[in-house]
Amino acid sequence: MLELKEIIKQYPAGDKPVKALRGVSLKFRQSEFVSILGPSGCGKTTLLNIIGGLDQYTSGDLVLMGNLRRILRIGIGMLIETIL
Repeated sequence: MLELKEIIKQYPAGDKPVKALRGVSLKFRQSEFVSILGPSGCGKTTLLNIIGGLDQYTSGDLVLMGNLRRILRIGIGMLIETIL
């Protein structure tokens, strides 16, 4: 249903780009429950933003329902909940 192939995401930062994701490959089956775990700064949010269409990746392929997707969706908002 959803497959990521060698996803790379780089952010410009001065002379050297920051590599947020380095060749991530994953395959999710339909109705599968998945948790993404890791330390702070390892790229979890970046990965979820790419999967959700909120961010564009630098290179690689994202295949959704058998269709290659490279277009960033326009008009998507995001709400962050904070416990007070």
